Amino acid sequence: MSTTPFHIEPFRNCILVTLRGKWDMSTNIQYLAKLSDCLKTRKGRPFHLFVDMRSWQIPNSDTFNQIKAPIKLDRRSQLSETWLEDEATDADHIAEKFFSAPSIKLGFELERTQSISEFITHCEEKADNVVLDYVRTWIG
Repeated sequence: MSTTPFHIEPFRNCILVTLRGKWDMSTNIQYLAKLSDCLKTRKGRPFHLFVDMRSWQIPNSDTFNQIKAPIKLDRRSQLSETWLEDEATDADHIAEKFFSAPSIKLGFELERTQSISEFITHCEEKADNVVLDYVRTWIG
Protein backbone atom coordinates (compact mmCIF):
# COMPACT_ATOMS: atom_id res chain seq x y z
CA MET A 1 0.00 0.00 0.00
CA SER A 2 3.10 2.24 0.01
CA THR A 3 3.25 5.06 2.56
CA THR A 4 -0.14 6.63 1.82
CA PRO A 5 -2.81 5.99 4.44
CA PHE A 6 -5.28 4.79 1.81
CA HIS A 7 -5.37 2.72 -1.35
CA ILE A 8 -8.26 2.41 -3.82
CA GLU A 9 -8.20 -0.42 -6.33
CA PRO A 10 -10.88 -1.31 -8.87
CA PHE A 11 -10.95 -5.06 -9.50
CA ARG A 12 -13.56 -6.57 -11.82
CA ASN A 13 -17.01 -5.73 -10.38
CA CYS A 14 -15.55 -4.49 -7.08
CA ILE A 15 -13.63 -1.60 -5.62
CA LEU A 16 -11.20 -2.57 -2.86
CA VAL A 17 -10.31 0.18 -0.41
CA THR A 18 -7.68 0.08 2.33
CA LEU A 19 -7.73 2.77 5.04
CA ARG A 20 -5.06 3.01 7.76
CA GLY A 21 -3.90 5.30 10.53
CA LYS A 22 -5.22 8.48 12.10
CA TRP A 23 -6.32 10.98 9.48
CA ASP A 24 -6.42 14.73 9.31
CA MET A 25 -8.61 16.89 7.09
CA SER A 26 -6.06 16.94 4.25
CA THR A 27 -5.90 13.13 4.11
CA ASN A 28 -9.69 12.91 4.17
CA ILE A 29 -10.08 15.35 1.27
CA GLN A 30 -7.42 13.54 -0.78
CA TYR A 31 -9.13 10.21 -0.17
CA LEU A 32 -12.60 11.47 -1.08
CA ALA A 33 -11.27 13.05 -4.28
CA LYS A 34 -9.59 9.80 -5.36
CA LEU A 35 -12.65 7.74 -4.44
CA SER A 36 -14.85 10.10 -6.44
CA ASP A 37 -12.54 9.74 -9.44
CA CYS A 38 -12.64 5.97 -9.13
CA LEU A 39 -16.44 5.92 -8.94
CA LYS A 40 -16.62 8.02 -12.11
CA THR A 41 -14.56 5.44 -14.00
CA ARG A 42 -17.29 2.86 -13.33
CA LYS A 43 -19.49 4.76 -15.83
CA GLY A 44 -22.70 3.30 -14.44
CA ARG A 45 -21.47 -0.28 -14.16
CA PRO A 46 -22.66 -1.91 -10.91
CA PHE A 47 -20.04 -2.54 -8.24
CA HIS A 48 -19.48 -3.73 -4.67
CA LEU A 49 -17.26 -1.75 -2.29
CA PHE A 50 -15.06 -3.79 0.07
CA VAL A 51 -13.22 -1.73 2.69
CA ASP A 52 -10.41 -2.89 4.97
CA MET A 53 -10.32 -0.18 7.63
CA ARG A 54 -8.55 -1.99 10.43
CA SER A 55 -6.87 0.55 12.73
CA TRP A 56 -8.34 3.51 10.82
CA GLN A 57 -9.36 6.64 12.70
CA ILE A 58 -10.89 9.86 11.50
CA PRO A 59 -11.80 12.65 13.91
CA ASN A 60 -15.44 13.10 14.81
CA SER A 61 -15.48 16.88 15.08
CA ASP A 62 -17.80 19.67 14.02
CA THR A 63 -15.20 20.90 11.53
CA PHE A 64 -14.96 17.48 9.85
CA ASN A 65 -18.72 17.06 9.81
CA GLN A 66 -19.34 20.49 8.30
CA ILE A 67 -16.77 20.06 5.54
CA LYS A 68 -17.80 16.50 4.70
CA ALA A 69 -21.47 17.38 4.42
CA PRO A 70 -21.39 18.93 0.91
CA ILE A 71 -19.25 16.15 -0.61
CA LYS A 72 -21.40 13.91 -2.78
CA LEU A 73 -20.16 10.63 -4.22
CA ASP A 74 -21.97 9.09 -7.18
CA ARG A 75 -23.02 5.79 -5.64
CA ARG A 76 -26.04 5.10 -7.84
CA SER A 77 -24.44 1.95 -9.27
CA GLN A 78 -23.17 0.70 -5.93
CA LEU A 79 -24.67 -2.67 -4.96
CA SER A 80 -23.16 -3.16 -1.50
CA GLU A 81 -20.55 -1.99 1.00
CA THR A 82 -18.71 -4.20 3.47
CA TRP A 83 -16.30 -2.94 6.15
CA LEU A 84 -13.59 -5.00 7.85
CA GLU A 85 -12.80 -3.28 11.14
CA ASP A 86 -10.91 -4.06 14.33
CA GLU A 87 -11.05 -2.81 17.91
CA ALA A 88 -8.95 0.25 16.97
CA THR A 89 -11.25 1.32 14.11
CA ASP A 90 -13.12 4.52 14.89
CA ALA A 91 -15.85 4.76 12.25
CA ASP A 92 -19.22 4.70 14.02
CA HIS A 93 -19.83 8.38 13.24
CA ILE A 94 -19.13 7.71 9.53
CA ALA A 95 -21.60 4.83 9.45
CA GLU A 96 -24.19 6.97 11.22
CA LYS A 97 -23.73 9.96 8.93
CA PHE A 98 -23.60 8.18 5.58
CA PHE A 99 -25.75 5.09 6.11
CA SER A 100 -28.29 5.78 8.87
CA ALA A 101 -29.46 9.29 8.08
CA PRO A 102 -33.07 9.43 6.83
CA SER A 103 -32.00 11.29 3.69
CA ILE A 104 -29.67 8.44 2.65
CA LYS A 105 -31.27 6.00 0.22
CA LEU A 106 -28.66 3.62 -1.14
CA GLY A 107 -30.67 0.47 -1.84
CA PHE A 108 -28.44 -1.67 0.41
CA GLU A 109 -27.41 -1.88 4.04
CA LEU A 110 -23.87 -1.40 5.25
CA GLU A 111 -22.25 -4.62 6.45
CA ARG A 112 -19.65 -4.29 9.21
CA THR A 113 -17.53 -6.96 10.86
CA GLN A 114 -14.34 -7.45 12.82
CA SER A 115 -14.00 -11.04 11.63
CA ILE A 116 -11.93 -11.81 8.54
CA SER A 117 -13.89 -15.01 7.93
CA GLU A 118 -17.21 -13.15 8.17
CA PHE A 119 -15.85 -10.48 5.83
CA ILE A 120 -14.92 -13.20 3.31
CA THR A 121 -18.40 -14.72 3.68
CA HIS A 122 -19.99 -11.35 2.83
CA CYS A 123 -17.69 -11.09 -0.20
CA GLU A 124 -18.60 -14.63 -1.32
CA GLU A 125 -22.23 -13.54 -1.59
CA LYS A 126 -21.28 -10.78 -4.03
CA ALA A 127 -18.19 -11.68 -6.03
CA ASP A 128 -16.91 -14.47 -8.26
CA ASN A 129 -14.05 -16.83 -7.39
CA VAL A 130 -11.40 -14.70 -9.13
CA VAL A 131 -12.36 -11.72 -6.98
CA LEU A 132 -12.54 -13.87 -3.84
CA ASP A 133 -9.04 -15.24 -4.39
CA TYR A 134 -7.76 -11.70 -4.80
CA VAL A 135 -9.66 -10.43 -1.73
CA ARG A 136 -8.13 -13.19 0.41
CA THR A 137 -4.66 -12.07 -0.68
CA TRP A 138 -5.51 -8.36 -0.36
CA ILE A 139 -6.64 -8.55 3.28
CA GLY A 140 -3.69 -10.75 4.24
